[in-house]
Amino acid sequence: MKNKYIKLIMLIMSVFVLSGCVNIKRDSIEDITKYVISNKRHMINHINRGYKYYIPRGLSVSYKNDLNEVIRSSKYEYYLYVDLVSYYNKTELKYDIDDTLYYSKHIKGEDGILNITKKDNKYLIHAEYNYASIEVLVNQADLKMAVSNSLIMISSIEYNNETIRAMLDEGVLALNEKPVNVFKNNDDSKKNDLIEIEDDNYYEEEDKDRDYIN
Repeated sequence: MKNKYIKLIMLIMSVFVLSGCVNIKRDSIEDITKYVISNKRHMINHINRGYKYYIPRGLSVSYKNDLNEVIRSSKYEYYLYVDLVSYYNKTELKYDIDDTLYYSKHIKGEDGILNITKKDNKYLIHAEYNYASIEVLVNQADLKMAVSNSLIMISSIEYNNETIRAMLDEGVLALNEKPVNVFKNNDDSKKNDLIEIEDDNYYEEEDKDRDYIN
C-alpha cells in the first residue's frame, strides 16, 4: 500500500514539474527541442530488449523487433531505430547541418541532429540523438507536437549493457571492430516513399499532452 502512495506522489510531482514550461503553439521548434532534451523527467513506460524509454500519452507501439519499432498515434506512424552496436562501442557520431532543408539544427551542442524536410504540404521529421533515430511524416498543424513526441522518445532511451552484451554473444547483433555510422549520409528525400500517411479522416486530438506541455 505504501508503494502505491509513493508512486502516486511521484506521478503528481512529475506532472506538476513538467506542466507550464513550454507551449507547443507559441514556442519555436528550437525552444521545444532545448526544453525536451534538458528535462528528462519522464517515467519509463515501455521496454524492449536492450533498452527502454518513455512513450508520450496517445501513442502506442504497433510493431517491434530488436532494433526497430513503429509507434502509432491516431494520425501518424513514428519509425524508431535504435543502434545498440554503436552505443555499446561508444562510437562517436557526427552530424552535419543541411541548409537546404526546411529546418536543420544540432541537438545539444552537436550530440544529435533534427532535420525537417518539406515535401508538398507534408513535413518529414528525422531526428538522431542518444544512438537512436526516429522519423515521422506529418501535416504542418502537427509539426511541433510531432517534434516534441519524437525527441521525448529518443532522449529518454536508457540502455542495458548486460542485455546488449548477451545479444552480441548470441549473434543477434554483429560487433565490428570499426562500427559503421548507420545514420551517415541518409537521404531523407528517399524516405518519403517508405512512410505512409494515414487517411485524413481522423478524430481531433487534444492540442496538448499534459505530461510535458501547456
